[in-house]
This record gives sequence, structure tokens and C-alpha cells, in this order.
Amino acid sequence: MEEGNLEGIRASLEGLGSSLPEVFCRMAIMRLEAIGYTEWDEGGLWNLAFSIRKAEQEVLDYCHIDAVPKGLYPMLCDRSCGHFLYGLKQSGRLEIEGIDLSGILTSLSEGDVKVDFDKGASDEARLDTLLGAMMQSGKEQLPCYRRLRS
Repeated sequence: MEEGNLEGIRASLEGLGSSLPEVFCRMAIMRLEAIGYTEWDEGGLWNLAFSIRKAEQEVLDYCHIDAVPKGLYPMLCDRSCGHFLYGLKQSGRLEIEGIDLSGILTSLSEGDVKVDFDKGASDEARLDTLLGAMMQSGKEQLPCYRRLRS
């Protein structure tokens, strides 16, 4: 991770009206790099900032709060990264070969714990599963932070 990437994302976020700190930007870049995305350019950094701001605004609107609590940073990070990767996939600019899809769950049951990894699924199907899970990450946490509208 390059420091210039952090500065670029942080500056873009400020321009979009976000008050998320640099530590969150670092978390988002590290999360994407852990998945296998490392193709950073100026457009990609702006798109990541846009995705972060989009996910941040969704959380703020749902919870009726003015700032994202630190307890929601991991959830917001996954949602932001999911939106970012989904946007790249939809525009045809995401190289699936670089993304680690080896451990993607296809189903998870809690009663008597059943976990399925569909090794026969295509990479695109597994990527869709990953992106769906990331973009919906933490929906069970959000009601804990929700407030009444004033």
C-alpha cells in the first residue's frame, strides 16, 4: 500500500463530504489487497472513495445518525469494497483471475452447522456470491445503531 493512495482516497472523500478518518481508508485498501485487488490508479482511487461515500451515506440514512461509529467500520469497509468491486465488474474492468475465490461459501446453515463450498461453480458465480455477501455485510448490526428521527 502506497501512502499516495491513502492521500488520494482521503482527499476524494473530503470532496464528497465524508468525515471518515485515514485509518478507515487504510482499512479499505488493505481489505481489497487481501482479496487480491491491487490495480490502483487515479480513477480507481476516486471510484473507491465514491463507493465508500455511497455505503457511508446508506448507513447514515438508515440509522439516522450524523457519523459512522467506529464499531461499524468493519461492516462499512466490506460494503464499500463490495460496491467498488461490483462497479468494476459491471463496467468490465475487473480481472477475476486476480481475485482469490477459493474460500467462497455458497451456503451456510446454522442449525447443526452446514457449510458448503461449491467447487463446481464458475469463478463468476463465486465472485457474485462474494460481492453479494460483502454488499449486504452487517445488516444485522445496523438496528443496534439506529435512532429515531428527530
